[in-house]
Amino acid sequence: MFLDMQEHPEKYSDEQIETLMDELDQMPETETAWQKFTQDHLHVTERPTHRWMKIAASTVGVIIISGIAIAAIHIWRLTPNPSPKGEENSYIQTSDTIKHSTPLSNRIGVEGEATITFDNVPLDTMLMEMADYYHVTVDFQRDDIRQLRLHFEWKRNESLDKVVERLNIFEAVNIIHEPEKLIVK
Repeated sequence: MFLDMQEHPEKYSDEQIETLMDELDQMPETETAWQKFTQDHLHVTERPTHRWMKIAASTVGVIIISGIAIAAIHIWRLTPNPSPKGEENSYIQTSDTIKHSTPLSNRIGVEGEATITFDNVPLDTMLMEMADYYHVTVDFQRDDIRQLRLHFEWKRNESLDKVVERLNIFEAVNIIHEPEKLIVK
């Protein structure tokens, strides 16, 4: 009405203009105006579906955190413990499995074992041990492949051809078995 009065003062009498001006000069009661505004415009109520979504999100979060914790514990248990000084070149024997964690030079009677697990052992160390067992020689055609470290379970009761086939599953390894010789490309 005030804007209309400014644009078309001829429509209004002096008395109406004075009354409007007096109303504008009065300070409004802010607390009352705020309460009226909040009642008219701010009806904030939480819908029941939002509560269920919050509960579901919290549950999923707890499950994910638990899974991460279980995975971390599992990885921690699988990580080899550092051995005491002076025992770096040794076997750790568990039932009928022997594990190497580093290249070995001082080995003690392992001839009767059925399975040997090479864990993070250079390829040349692995193949030399296998070559000794199968009475063959090893010819490396590339020097860089000698230091390739693998995790491999060698079953001594398998034939050399079967062992070569299993080793060739690794992408970086290409071994050819010739009579009395292994060629590593």
